[in-house]
Amino acid sequence: MTTQRPEQKSTVVVRLASADDIAQVEAIHKVVNRAYRSVTEERITVDELKEALLDTINPILLAFDSETNEPLGTIQLEPAEHYPDFGEYKKEGYTSTHTEPVPKDQQVFLGLFSVDPAQQSRGIGRKLVEAALAHARKNMNRTQCVVYVLYMRTELIKWYNKLGFVDYGEKVNFPDSSRIVQEDTHFSVLRLPL
Repeated sequence: MTTQRPEQKSTVVVRLASADDIAQVEAIHKVVNRAYRSVTEERITVDELKEALLDTINPILLAFDSETNEPLGTIQLEPAEHYPDFGEYKKEGYTSTHTEPVPKDQQVFLGLFSVDPAQQSRGIGRKLVEAALAHARKNMNRTQCVVYVLYMRTELIKWYNKLGFVDYGEKVNFPDSSRIVQEDTHFSVLRLPL
């Protein structure tokens, strides 16, 4: 009688993107665009992704399967002083109670956050965010992380809350009104001290 060993699961490796990753740009591109499946057009083109992988101002961290080296996810760190201003959110009856105590050059935004939908619920997203936060703190000297989440994605807001992000009631406009299907589409702003 032979006993079978339980199947060993591969681990996830998260690291900073490098020029070597251009060789896998097509596979990384597919992961990003599958993750942004609710967007009708590409979230990012192959050429834009190639450029982003080499960007040292807005670094990307990548998650890979340790056995197959298959790309599983991405996250980009964008210094707030280089991030576009989406303008002040205006709606009758809304007044922001948030005052910004942290200078922009100490803030970093999370962007291009994606996990292959077939690989979700394995802790890959958490590993990407934790690695990104550590990199922002240690290598970029940031003291606060900011993420914009579409207000109707309540499950995603709750997920970020579990990681320690706080929603102070701050809102920003959706940047491209031509892509808005629903009136008053905006982002909730979540913040986390580093």
